[in-house]
Amino acid sequence: MVEYSTKELSIKWTPIHLSTSEFIPNLRIQIKQHDAPVYFVDYYPQWLLMKGIAEQGYRIVVSGAAADELFCGYYDHHVAYLYEVRNDPVLYRQSLENWRVNILPIVRNPYWRNPNLYIDNHDFRNHLFSDGEDFSGFLCHEWNEPFMEEKYTSNFLRNRTTNEFFHETTPAVLHDDDLNAMYYSLENRSPFLDRNLFDLLHRVPTKFLIQNGYGKAILRDSVRGITPEKILNNYTKTGFNAPIYELLNVNDPDVRSYLLDESPIFDHIRRDKIEALILKSHLPTSESKFLFTFLNSKIFLEEFD
Repeated sequence: MVEYSTKELSIKWTPIHLSTSEFIPNLRIQIKQHDAPVYFVDYYPQWLLMKGIAEQGYRIVVSGAAADELFCGYYDHHVAYLYEVRNDPVLYRQSLENWRVNILPIVRNPYWRNPNLYIDNHDFRNHLFSDGEDFSGFLCHEWNEPFMEEKYTSNFLRNRTTNEFFHETTPAVLHDDDLNAMYYSLENRSPFLDRNLFDLLHRVPTKFLIQNGYGKAILRDSVRGITPEKILNNYTKTGFNAPIYELLNVNDPDVRSYLLDESPIFDHIRRDKIEALILKSHLPTSESKFLFTFLNSKIFLEEFD
C-alpha cells in the first residue's frame, strides 16, 4: 500500500532499513534521551525515521496523531458504535451487517469479534490491559493497576474516544513523537490537535462517524478526490509496528546473555519467565510488546537506578 500510494500521488519516499546489530545500543541512547522507557515498540523505528528525515535536510515533520481518536479509527470503536446506535433498530441492523461483512473478517482480537461486547457488558475495559492476567505471572511481587476512566459525556463512544484523547493513547503518542523529533532537531507538528476541529467533530451526530462499516468516515470523505480511492476504500487498520524479533536477535548468544544478565529488573520480573519467553520461535503481538517493555525497563533501570 505504501508503494501504491506514493506512486499514485507522485511522492518521493525513502525506505528505512532496520538492523538487529544496532538495536540495543540505539535503544539505550533513545532511553537516555527520553529519561524514560520508550512507550511503544513502533517508536524505535520512528526514531530511525526521524534520523533519516533530518539527514535529508528537512526540519519540520507532520504527524497524524489523534486522527483515530477524533474520527473513530480503531476496531473497538466499531463495537462501541454498535452499542451507541442499538436503540435505532434500522440503523443498528444496517451497521451490524456492515460490520459483519467488512470488519469481522479482518479483526483478530477476540474482544472486537463480538458485536455485543458492550451491549452485554457496558463496563468491559480489559482490552486496555491486553493479556494482563498472564503477564502478572511474570512479576516477582503481586501488583495490580485499577482501570480509571473520566466521565465526559453519556455518549459511550464519545466518552471512550475522549478518554483516549486526553488520558490514554494520544498523550503517550505525543510524548514519544516529540522526543524523537527533538533528538534530531526536528519540529513535530500535529494538525489534528486543533481545538476548533475537536469542537466541530464533537458536534457531529454519532451516526455519521462510522458509515458503511468504515471508521474515520468523515475524514475519508473530506479527502475524496485527493487520496486514491483504493486507500479510502480499504477497511484494514494497519499500525506502524515492528515485531520485536525483527529488531532483537535472541539467537545471538551475546544478546541472549545480556537479556538474562544480572540486573535490577530481576528484582521485579522473574528471570525464568523471560528465559522461557525468548526460547519461543514466534511471539504474538502482546508477548512481542511485553518483551520490548521488559528490555526497555531493564536498560532504564541499569542507566538510572
